[in-house]
Amino acid sequence: MKVSALIPTYNRRRYIFRAIDSVLAQTVPVDEIIIVDDGSTDGTSELIGRTYGSLIKLVRQKNMGVSVARKRAIDEAQGEWLAFLDSDDEWLPERNAAFLRAISAVPPRVALIFGNTRYVTDQGEGTTVFGDNGLLIDHDPEVFNDPLSQLVWGTDYTRPPVIQSSLIRRSVLKELGCFREGLRHAEDFLATFQIASRHFFAAIPSIVTNVYRTSDLTESSLELKWNEWDDNKRAELLAYSLAARTTGAKVWAALYADAVRGFCKWRAQKGLPIRGLAREQFRFGISIRSMGFFCAAMLGTYFFRAGFATKRKLRSLYNQS
Repeated sequence: MKVSALIPTYNRRRYIFRAIDSVLAQTVPVDEIIIVDDGSTDGTSELIGRTYGSLIKLVRQKNMGVSVARKRAIDEAQGEWLAFLDSDDEWLPERNAAFLRAISAVPPRVALIFGNTRYVTDQGEGTTVFGDNGLLIDHDPEVFNDPLSQLVWGTDYTRPPVIQSSLIRRSVLKELGCFREGLRHAEDFLATFQIASRHFFAAIPSIVTNVYRTSDLTESSLELKWNEWDDNKRAELLAYSLAARTTGAKVWAALYADAVRGFCKWRAQKGLPIRGLAREQFRFGISIRSMGFFCAAMLGTYFFRAGFATKRKLRSLYNQS
């Protein structure tokens, strides 16, 4: 079972060696390491080439965003199983060995295997994703034959199948056309949703990845700046729409309508039009809440902004009293 390690990067000269070295330190080596430099201007590619030479395959492209970089890495990969790693994070040494053991024990319909993820902050090693979600893995591996209903999903917190802590079948990523949307954020959320709508997942209890959330990454981390772009909102709409169509479950239709309303509020705060978007609430049905929100949206962005200002004023007065 060939495994390809895929690392997209952009201006991460200070951090990418931590990521690369952690792949090279695996107790059971991966079969190839592919780095896609998404138009770095800080000399990232040059330093990687001088340091590692033929140990890695380095691909350069103009800056088009992480989603395009991930898709390029998939196209370049030769492995049957693909393992993504962000250029400021690191794998634990036993990661690849643990996943290879899991591959031999899961049914063919399993397309994604994930392990636990640990956060590292300025204070050192912190909480884990499994712990934050209350996820207990009783078997090694544990199979989820309906991951959309058996796992926790959302973009306001980290869901258990973190892409940096996963092993994914290349054929499935190609089949579903993952990362073709060109999102610069939340592309991994949408991709895992796409896979979950068609295939089984499996999990192992081991912590396999350290994800860094240290203060030195504040300026460059996409995850820490997720609310600055609308990509996470677009990813939610695409993901919940897919789940609603695939499962027919009302919960996904309701989440889709909620996501539309959240996107409208986000756009209104930035002075952007919302009337056309508000109609999307009715894609999977009509509710009293959606009708009320739609009527308000027809009054336009400035009505919403006035409402936001009033709420802030009332909150300020309440806090002073």
